[in-house]
Amino acid sequence: MSELSFKLEVYEGPLDLLLSLITKNKVDIYDIPIALILEQYMQYLKEMRLMDMDIAGEFIVMAAELMLIKSKMLLPKQIDTETGEEEDPRAQLARALLEYKRAKEAAQYLSGQYSMYAGRIAKETEVIDRRGEIPDHIDLDLLTKAMDRVLSKNSRLPDLMKESEKAIERLLEQKIVPVSAKIIFVMKYLRRNGASDFDGILLTASSRSELVAIFIGTLELLKVQRVVMSVSEDDPERVILSLNLNHARTEKAI
Repeated sequence: MSELSFKLEVYEGPLDLLLSLITKNKVDIYDIPIALILEQYMQYLKEMRLMDMDIAGEFIVMAAELMLIKSKMLLPKQIDTETGEEEDPRAQLARALLEYKRAKEAAQYLSGQYSMYAGRIAKETEVIDRRGEIPDHIDLDLLTKAMDRVLSKNSRLPDLMKESEKAIERLLEQKIVPVSAKIIFVMKYLRRNGASDFDGILLTASSRSELVAIFIGTLELLKVQRVVMSVSEDDPERVILSLNLNHARTEKAI
């Protein structure tokens, strides 16, 4: 016959063992049945000896403390001279158990937080420089609507019809379109064609990257007032762009 094997739970200390026994017996920490808990506590120590496990001295000290409390509870009740109430021999043990329970719960919480956030790096808050913002007189809503109209014309931008899961692959494969190049393009376009519908300028794009570069380039030109925008008389949602002839700097080289 094969030998029986036993698995004995390991506790971090006597308070950990007591707290486990109290939880298993579903008793109140403030009203600990000392006789029952002491019996189970001593049974655990007995099983440790049977398994040739080293018993830490603190477990023996706690066993003696439990025996002392049990003996005090057999004596007549003592009255606290300061409060006038009956002294409970278990009060000090209950306080120690509550402190240990709070510390254990805090340790479990911090362990979870460590597992979640230990690999992260905190970055200090940056102050956003507001000097490069779009001036208030420029209606970004109209510009955005023009962008949305162009994006909806999928026949002009067939690559926008590809599956969304291949978006990253498409971006990696596409040629990078510099914003600076599209700034020059918009200036040349307006110089050649005069005041122009923003939708028409956007529709010259053959890819999403080029479309975005034209849009950002136009915003940059509006910010530095090289280009001015107005609203079409026929359609209040149509943006008309034109060169700012009153700007101090000209682009004769373009």
